[in-house]
Order: sequence, then C-alpha cells, then structure tokens
Amino acid sequence: MCERHVRFVEGRPNGARANLPFFDLSGLSLAGRNLTGAHLSGAILRDANLMGTILDHADLYGADLRGADLSGARLFRTDLRGANVRGATLDGATMVEVDLRDGSMVSRNSDGELKVVGFDPGPADMASARLTNADMARAKLSGSFARSADFTNTKLSGARLDRTDLRGANFSGADLRGADLNGSDLRGARLEGAQVDAEALEQAIRTDADADARAASQTPPPPPPPAPEEEPAAVEMPALPADQLDGMLRQHMIWLGTSGKQGSQLDLSGLNLEGADLSGKILTLAKGAGVRLRHARLHGAQLQAAQFDGADLRSADLRSADLRGVKLDRAILIDCQLDGANLGTLLVSAGAKVMRASLVRARLAGASLLRTNLKGSDLTLADLTGCDRSTAVLDDAILDGTRLGPA
Repeated sequence: MCERHVRFVEGRPNGARANLPFFDLSGLSLAGRNLTGAHLSGAILRDANLMGTILDHADLYGADLRGADLSGARLFRTDLRGANVRGATLDGATMVEVDLRDGSMVSRNSDGELKVVGFDPGPADMASARLTNADMARAKLSGSFARSADFTNTKLSGARLDRTDLRGANFSGADLRGADLNGSDLRGARLEGAQVDAEALEQAIRTDADADARAASQTPPPPPPPAPEEEPAAVEMPALPADQLDGMLRQHMIWLGTSGKQGSQLDLSGLNLEGADLSGKILTLAKGAGVRLRHARLHGAQLQAAQFDGADLRSADLRSADLRGVKLDRAILIDCQLDGANLGTLLVSAGAKVMRASLVRARLAGASLLRTNLKGSDLTLADLTGCDRSTAVLDDAILDGTRLGPA
C-alpha cells in the first residue's frame, strides 16, 4: 500500500492513494514512509511508529494517535482536527500550519454523497504530549486540549492558541511571538525563557482570578422578570408537536434512503421531547445535541452514529436500542434503562472499523446495564457509579478516569 501510494504521489503508473479511514493500525511501523496526502481520518494509530514519516497534507481528522512516536515526522498543513495525540511523542517534528482545531462534522462531499457519516470527534487532545524542539509555526490549535503538554524549545510563532487548555504546559524556551493567546488557559504553565508578546499574555488566563473574571464577563445577564400577566409556563421550552416530529422522521428516512440527496437530516438539537415515544424509530445519523429526552421511550430504536452529545436522557428507556458509534459525550443518562442495548463499535463492509460509541464524561449513575454491549466504547471520565455491570460487556472499552464504583 505504501509503495503504491508513493507511485501515486510521484505521478507514476500503478499508483493509488493510501485510503485507510477508520482502520486499526495500532502498533504498526510506518517509520520513514512517505504518506503525503494519505486518507487516514478516524484511523487508530495507537503506539504506532511514525518516526520520520512524511504526513504533509494528510487527512488525520479524528485519528487516534495516543502513545504514537512521531519524532522527526513532517506534518505540513496536516489535518489533525479532533485528533487524539495524548501522550504522543513529536520531538523535532515539523508541524508548520498543522490544523489541530475543534473537529467539525462533514456530511456530504461535492457530489452530494455522505462523507464521514456522523463523525464528530470534538476538540483535539494533546494532553501530556511531547512536542519539544518542533516547528509549529502558524499552527492552528484553537479550542484544543493540551494540558501538561511539553512545548520546550518549540517554535509556535503566529500560532492560534486561542481558547486552548494549556494548564501545566511547558513552554520553556519556546517561540510564541505573534501567537494568539486570547482566552487560552495558561494556569500553571512554565514560560521560562519563552519569547512571548506581553499584549498576548494579557489576553490569556494566568490565575484563578483571571478565570473567574472571564467567566463573569461571558455570563449572560439574567433574563428580565416576566410581566405580571405572563404565565410561568411561558418561559418553559415547548414540547415538539407529535405531527411535526412525525414529519421530521419521514424526511429523515428519505434523507437516509437517498444518501442525503433528498429529504432532510433529523436535527433534534435543543428540543424538548420529554416523554416522547420513539420506540423502534430509525434515528440513524440524527443530530440531537442538548435534546431533552427525559422519560422518553426509545426501546429498540436505531441510533447508529447519532450525535446526541449533551442530551438529557434521564430515566429514558433505551432497552435493546442500537447505539453503535453513537456520540453521547457529556450526556446525562442517570437511571436510564440500557438493558440489552448495543453500544459497540460500528462496522461497515468486511468488518472494517468505523467508530466507537463515545460516552466521554457521560453521567450514567444508577443506569441499568444488564447485558449491555459496551465493547470498545469510549467511557473516558464517565460516571458509572451505582450501575450493575455484572453482565455488561466492557471488553476493549476505554476506561481512562472512569468512575466505576463497586461492581
């Protein structure tokens, strides 16, 4: 594959672009290979040897690079949005204009076909990564997570570090001239010998007092009190009428059946569907960030690759629901029923991996997990206290910082 890719890059006969999205390449050695422009979005490259690998213009959107060794690698204008490089080594890497911003979903390509369906990995994670002596000039890290990362002697001139979590990071000897630090969190960061503009530092968060002041400045003013004649219920979020929801579901079925060319994708984001009956409904690839589904009936529903981050699913019935590849980051699933639900890895064609179910920071305290399939799911920092896990399947699940409580 690598040899054919080199032929493709050089324009020689019998070449073919390396096209390995979502493939599991954990532990493989691709050291010194030329993978310029390779398609590796969502690929699992944990602990891979990528020393000296050329990844210029490559698509590593949402890739898992935890523990990988990229020392001396070239990543010029590489797309690493939403990638996880936690604990990776990038000593001496060339990362000029690399893109490590928040990930964003792309649902269609120029021909109207679905691209990376339902894939939204969120902010790039560089926590504890070693990026010493690297060239990251004009790199884009806006909104990413780089707590305790080591940027010693790294060139970050003109880099976009706004809204980046850099608590405890080491910038000793780093070049931060012209970097955008607006809203970046530098509490506990080391800046000995760093070259940084005083004006930029003034826009960063350096102390707890700075954080409190910024939070206060960004907190919207309280709403004015209702007029005397206004009913209290008027300020409540109205429930979505059943006939309107049915129409949205029909349009979603058309959207799925035509690969997005007709109909419209179901978007329940921010809506109030408390107590709604969606049993057996097809919600594949639906959006529902922050949707309110308390006590909702979703028994046997199809929710593959749905985007329900931040959703309120307290006491919801999700028994036997298909939740493979679902995104439930920061969702509230307290006391919900997940008996027999499938939150395993979503697969396509000949067993190729597509994506894990993501429940990062999800709250599942007291949820029922009888015979629940959580194989390969990402439960980083999730709360599973009070759950009966005796019959749940947790093989290969990511449990970094997960609160499990007694079994």
